[in-house]
Amino acid sequence: MSINKPGFFSLSKIIGILFLLLLITVIYQFHQHWPMLLQISVSWQKQLNHSLTELLQATSQDTLHSGLMLISISFLYGLLHAVGPGHGKLIITTYIATNPTRLKQSVILSLLSSLLQGLVAVILVSAILVIFQLSTRHLNLVSQYSEKLSYGFVILLGLLCCFKAFRQLWKINHKSKAQALRVRTVSPLNTTQAFVMSPPYQSDAICNCGHQHVISPQQLPISLKTQAIVVFSMGLRPCSGALLVLIFSYVIGVYQWGIIAAMAMALGTALTICTIAIFVYFLRDTAMYLAKKQGFTFSAYWGIIIGFCAGLVFILLGLLMYQSLAIDGMGSPLLSPRQT
Repeated sequence: MSINKPGFFSLSKIIGILFLLLLITVIYQFHQHWPMLLQISVSWQKQLNHSLTELLQATSQDTLHSGLMLISISFLYGLLHAVGPGHGKLIITTYIATNPTRLKQSVILSLLSSLLQGLVAVILVSAILVIFQLSTRHLNLVSQYSEKLSYGFVILLGLLCCFKAFRQLWKINHKSKAQALRVRTVSPLNTTQAFVMSPPYQSDAICNCGHQHVISPQQLPISLKTQAIVVFSMGLRPCSGALLVLIFSYVIGVYQWGIIAAMAMALGTALTICTIAIFVYFLRDTAMYLAKKQGFTFSAYWGIIIGFCAGLVFILLGLLMYQSLAIDGMGSPLLSPRQT
C-alpha cells in the first residue's frame, strides 16, 4: 500500500476526520441505547402479537376492515421483528461490505432473501398442515431441517469466499511469475527510431511491474451462483412470526388471511433489511472514497485478505448457528422468538 501525502490541513482530510468523529459518536450512542431499543422492540412485538390474534379472529366476521388492519399490523410487526440481532443481517452486511456489489444488487439480495423467508413459512405450513394433514410436531421437525439447510448454505458461502480468495491469489502470483520470466527479443535501433520520443508513461490497474495496485470490480465478479447462495442462506430459515400466524389462522379457519399476513410480515422485514443494506453500501463507498482522497492506493492483496476473512466469518457463523440448533433441538422453534 502506497501513500501520497497531501497537505496537513487539506479539505479532504478535515472532512474525513469529521466524518470519522461523527461515525464514532453515532455508533457509541447507538450502543449505549441498544438495550433500551431492544426492550421497546420486544414490548411492541408482544402487543402486535396480541393484536394479530384478535384481528385474525375478527376476520371471520368483518372481513374487509379487519383484513386491512391485519395486513397493516403484520407489516409493522415485520419492521420491528427485523430490528433485533440475527444471522440474516450479519450475512448481508458482511457480504456487501466485503464484495463490490452495486446498490441495486444489494437491495435485490435483501428483498429476495426476506421474501423467501415468508414464502418458506407458507410452503411448510401449507404442505404439512393443509395438504398432508400432519401435526405441528412434524412442522416443527421440518422447520428445523430447513434451518439446518440454511446454515449449511452459510458455511458453503464461506467456503466459496475462501476458494475465490485463494484462486485470485494464485492468478496474481502466476501472472507475476510469467511476466518476470518473459524474455523479449533485443534488436538494435535505427537512426529514426532512436530519436522518436515515446509517449509519456501512463499507469493503469496493472502496470509494467507485474503487480496490480487497484482492485477492479471485474476481478471480483459476483456470479448468480454466489448471489443465490446468499439468498438461500438467509431465506431458507422460516420466519417464526409468520409460522405462528399461519398456524393460528389455519386453526380458526381463516388460512387465506394468514398467508396474506405472513407475506406482509416478509415485506416489512424486507424494508428493514434493505435499509440496513443501503446504509452499509454507502458506508463502504464513503470509506473507499475518503481513502482515495487521502492518496491511498490498495493492492489486490487487500481484496484477497478481506474476502478470505469474510469467508472465515461465514464459516464460523454457520457452524455456531448449526451447533446452537443441535443443542436446542428439543425445544420448539414455533414457541421461541427468533430474530431474522
